[in-house]
Amino acid sequence: MKYIIAGITALALSGCMMSTPAISEYRLDTKIQKQDFKENGCKKESLKVAQAFSSTALMSLDMKYGLGTHKQFNFSQSQWAESPNRAITSELLEYIQSTNLFKNVQISKSRSRNAIVLETNIAEFMQYFSEDEKESFVKIAINLTLIESKNSSVLDTKRFISRVQVENMDANSGVKALNIALENILNESGIWLSGVCK
Repeated sequence: MKYIIAGITALALSGCMMSTPAISEYRLDTKIQKQDFKENGCKKESLKVAQAFSSTALMSLDMKYGLGTHKQFNFSQSQWAESPNRAITSELLEYIQSTNLFKNVQISKSRSRNAIVLETNIAEFMQYFSEDEKESFVKIAINLTLIESKNSSVLDTKRFISRVQVENMDANSGVKALNIALENILNESGIWLSGVCK
């Protein structure tokens, strides 16, 4: 009996001593330079930024990558600190608030009534590797639609695409490139919104 107890104890202790590799968590953190927009057509209107639509893959913390044309995998030692869906919605909200194109900009859960709603559809958000894993790039594709709340009519819609080369073949470099790609789209969205608000 003593030997059985000693064996179980040894197994339990060895299980506790086995080290598991640390998971690195990454987040989106765009650096946008403030732009001055002369247009003020929407300055009297309030805007609500709806929670983005996306595939379920972008609603989880799993960090995925594409290999070649058709394969897709999860990074084993890397994950998102916040799901890309929520992070992109937050970055978009913060950016639009900084443009001062609208009277005020509210989050999707706000109970306030807003004249205009911005819908976001994240069509693509991923790092890709070539089949031989010698090259890598990221690609983001986002559709934005402005909707008038009163009669649910579409004021305007536009698709934004940004592709950025990745310096090193790892998740860390991919996240840096994704931040740059998202910055590009945010800047372009500001120009688009200012045009709609003429």
